[in-house]
Amino acid sequence: MKSLSFMRHAELDPNYLDESDFDRPTKKSGLKMTQICAEHLKKNNIRYDLLFCSPALRTKQTSSYFLTAMNLKTIKVVYDYNLYEGSSENFLLRVSNLKKYQDILVVTHEPQILFFKDFFLSKTDFWPKIKDLQIATSSVFSIKFDINMWNEINESNAQSFKFLNPKHL
Repeated sequence: MKSLSFMRHAELDPNYLDESDFDRPTKKSGLKMTQICAEHLKKNNIRYDLLFCSPALRTKQTSSYFLTAMNLKTIKVVYDYNLYEGSSENFLLRVSNLKKYQDILVVTHEPQILFFKDFFLSKTDFWPKIKDLQIATSSVFSIKFDINMWNEINESNAQSFKFLNPKHL
C-alpha cells in the first residue's frame, strides 16, 4: 500500500495581489491553518518520506512551515514546475518512475488537486460523496493505492481517501 497526499498551499496574503501569481506570499493566519493540519497529522503518526512542491512562493512557504511543524527536517523535497501551470500527466509520469518512497506529499494549487481527485476516484464507490468536495487552503487530501511499486499507480487501484480540513479541526 502506498499513499499520495495533496496539500493546498496556505491562504494568500491579499496585500500582494498586484504581484505576479508566482511570487505571491501566504498570510500569517494562513500558515496557522497549515500548522493545525501538521499538528493533527503528527499526533496521528502520519509521516511522509518525499515531498513534491510547486516552485511558487506560496507553496514553498507552506511546505517549509509544514515540514518544520511536522519535524520532518530530513525529508527530500523536489520542486516540480509541472505542479505550477504544468502538466498533471507529466507529474504522474514522474511519480510512476519512483522506486523507494512509500508516502508522498504534494504541496500544490487548485485546480491540480481536483484533477488528481477526479482522475483517481471518479470510478470508485465513494465518488458520490466526494465529487463536489472543495479543497480549502492548507487542507490535505490523501489517496491510498493498493500497489507495491509506483509504476502500478492508476485509477483502478485507488483504495481509500482521507480529507483533512484545518477549519474543522
